[in-house]
Amino acid sequence: MNRVVSEMSVIVPAHDEAEVIDRCLAALMADAEPGELEVVVAANACSDDTAERARRHRDVRVIELPEPGKIGAINAGDAAASSFPRIYLDADAVLSTRDARTLAAALRAGPALAGAPHVRLVTDGVSPVVAWHYRAWASLPVTREGYLGSGVYAVSEAGHARIAPFPDVIADDDYVRRSFAPGERTTSEGTYEVRPPRTVRSYVARALRGRTGNVQLAASGIALVPQPGVTGARALLPLLRSPRTWPWVGSFVALTVLVRLRLALAGGAVIGWNHDRSSRVAS
Repeated sequence: MNRVVSEMSVIVPAHDEAEVIDRCLAALMADAEPGELEVVVAANACSDDTAERARRHRDVRVIELPEPGKIGAINAGDAAASSFPRIYLDADAVLSTRDARTLAAALRAGPALAGAPHVRLVTDGVSPVVAWHYRAWASLPVTREGYLGSGVYAVSEAGHARIAPFPDVIADDDYVRRSFAPGERTTSEGTYEVRPPRTVRSYVARALRGRTGNVQLAASGIALVPQPGVTGARALLPLLRSPRTWPWVGSFVALTVLVRLRLALAGGAVIGWNHDRSSRVAS
């Protein structure tokens, strides 16, 4: 009997994700043909039943690691996987079979080396201030064509050769995005779903980790590709044309300043792979 060669590999790093792992894998595998997807869940230092839950899903391979850490989990999943394109999927993100196929097809077709679908934010139950912040964020140029991160990104085999093995960084998605020029990235048709933090407190905790990761990446000496485009306050100027979006800008600026102040008070200390439990709505 000939071995079925998977059309793509999906790496899911997971640390204590029992609340959401079933939702993630059920959506990913819902319409998959047998053997179509090679899915590797890298459960690391889990104190819950993440691994057991993941094993209940067909065509899902689970590896368990005693050490915590997203980068270690990604690299272990990479070592266990064999197919390309390769998708990296956070356990709290939701990517359908169809949109995984479309993403993989876009990378096979080239010339892009990396890509992701459009991100769709689910803001049910989210504080208005946080929801307004994310509406402003979603309008920024960086989140448009060729955006990678926030739960899903994928690379072709040639793209994988550029980024792997992953260095020990906090901001893995930013590392991947900045490893490719805008013309080397693509945004595929379809969407994936993520849930932002529900409260200002939980948003600040997540953003502190993200900011720390950016600072760490800038100081790492890793060769990154320059990213042209409008950044900073100038990127928000189009939102000031309509009074309807003024609360978005106000929330974005206020939360950004708050996070920077907190980071300064913390002395720039590195924050590990913390979890925002508020956004992890049970499956």
